[in-house]
Parts: sequence; C-alpha cells; structure tokens
Amino acid sequence: MFHELADRGARVCLVEQDRTGLGTTAWSGGIVRCYHDDPVLVERGIQGLSFFRSFAERTGIHADFTETGFLYIPHPNRYEQARILTDRISQSFPAQLLSAADLDRKFGHILGESAEFAVWEPQAGYLDATQVTRALVRSAVRKGGRLLEGVRVDGLNRVEGRVRGVRGSTGVLAADAVVLAAGAHTPRLLDSWGIPHDLWAQAIQVELRGVDAAPKDHPAYMDDVLSVNGRPDPDSNGMLLGHPTGHRIDGAIERTAVDPQQSRLAVTAGRRRFTWVDASVPLGGFRAAECYAPDGRGRVGWVPEEPGLMLATGFNGGAFKLAPWAAGEAARLLAG
Repeated sequence: MFHELADRGARVCLVEQDRTGLGTTAWSGGIVRCYHDDPVLVERGIQGLSFFRSFAERTGIHADFTETGFLYIPHPNRYEQARILTDRISQSFPAQLLSAADLDRKFGHILGESAEFAVWEPQAGYLDATQVTRALVRSAVRKGGRLLEGVRVDGLNRVEGRVRGVRGSTGVLAADAVVLAAGAHTPRLLDSWGIPHDLWAQAIQVELRGVDAAPKDHPAYMDDVLSVNGRPDPDSNGMLLGHPTGHRIDGAIERTAVDPQQSRLAVTAGRRRFTWVDASVPLGGFRAAECYAPDGRGRVGWVPEEPGLMLATGFNGGAFKLAPWAAGEAARLLAG
C-alpha cells in the first residue's frame, strides 16, 4: 500500500513500530495463488499473482518467485463451484480441474488418502514475504515515500471531528487521512479508541517438518477436506505444514512458542493426506497472529463515523497474496 501510493505520486508516510517486515509478515509462507472458494477472492488473487510474477518490472527491485504450482483440494460438494472458478482463472493463468485419476498420475507419489478432484495452478508459487515487504518499502522511499521505523502509534489525532493524523512516541504526525494496516493489533487498537468493529485476532501456527529426502516437485497446497496447508521449505530441506488453530487472542499480541497440542493436530491431519508426514521429524515451527473478519474477504474501506480513517486488515491469514488488490483499492478510495 505504501508502495502503491508512492508510485501514484501521493505524499505518504509509513509508520512502523518495529523494523519493516518483522511482524507477522516474517512468519508468512508467502504463497501466491489464484484459487479461493469465493469468486470475489479469486479476482483479487488473480491481481496478486499478476503483480508478484512481474515484481521487478513494477518496483525496480528483484524478488525471487519460486514456481512450485499450487494444489487445492475442495470439499467434494463444491465440484461445480470449483469448475466455474477454475474456468475463470484459466482466462488469466493456466489452471485445470484434476480428477481422482489425474491426481493419482501427477501426485500419487506424495498423496495418501485419495480425493475426488482438485484444482491445479502450475504457475503459482511463493516468495520470501520479508524480502518482498522490504523491497516494496525501499522502492516506495525511492519514489518519495517517507518511512518512520521504531515509532509507536498510541492514538488518533482529530481536528474538528475528522481524523487528521496520529499521536505516537514521536508526537503528533499530521495527515489528511490515516490507513490502519496493523494486522493482528487492529482489534485491540480499535477497542482502545472506542471504535466498533467485528474483527478479532487469531493465532496461526505452521509446523516445520524435516524429511530425509524432500519430495520432488511438491506443490504449495491447501486442503479444505482435511484442513492442512503449506509448501516446501528449501532452506531446511523440509516441508511447512499448517492446520487452523481456531484460537482467538484476547489482549496484547505477543510472540509465543509453538503449541505442542496444535502440532499434534497438524501432523495427524497431514499424515492422512501426504505420505511423507509419517517419516518426517519436527524441526520447530512458527506461531504468530493475524486479524480475522467474518467473511474472510478482509476490510479495505473508510470507517463509519470516523471521517479520515481507513482500515486495511482482516484477511484471515491471506494478506500477503491479496496485498496488491488491497493496495489498489485503498489508493482508489483515497483518490476519491
């Protein structure tokens, strides 16, 4: 968003309480794909994949895109929806619906339990989320954006009933408009400012599993039947394996250790889908937090009854791949 606004010539300032990219972003798998079981998110995902596959041309800075492909296993009763959405994706990027026989031929060496069908996106993949975030910020600064790191925001600065900046550890920072894109910190901040909302913070945990020989050509994946997701992790020669925690976080967001019970749940679900899980060993994992919204589509828009304040948050763990859409939407609303 900082980059998008700077690229459009706006006078924009990014206020970050830490170093850029060291929050939840540092724990993101950085998977970029089009398919979602929601036509609105499919359109936003297409924008995201297009942006990240042409990252250097758009920013002037290179970021590695690892093309693993993306395998999505929907619920069996979603076949018709999956067919329609796959057809839509194929107008922009290669995508196809795989039958059970297709799955066995292509991924039989890694799959355990069979699935009735799946969606395959061969040009999807992942990036290093921290590298990308820092590259975007660097590009934005080159284009005139202002970066303030190590600055804490404590409250909003209102002038004649309109938000005109923020109050923070360095004093008042004036602005014509404020975009709150604080991720998992957003619900607590809104509560402290007395602003009604329907958002919540939720824990996200991903296991890092070591394998003797990482499966070749393993795709990034999401399985909505067994609720597992992940991708290869070449840095460790292992695999990332995620499973929803369902754990809402009350109070301040703090870095916490991996929950062993959650790890067991992830491994139990994962071994049903993938043959490599049984022989894998734990190499640790990551536990962070993200801001969730009821519909999973996120919130990019002006806050009712708070002129000058915009939210960009609530992406239910999918903010990275949807960031290009969110940036464009915020820029459109600010221009208006």
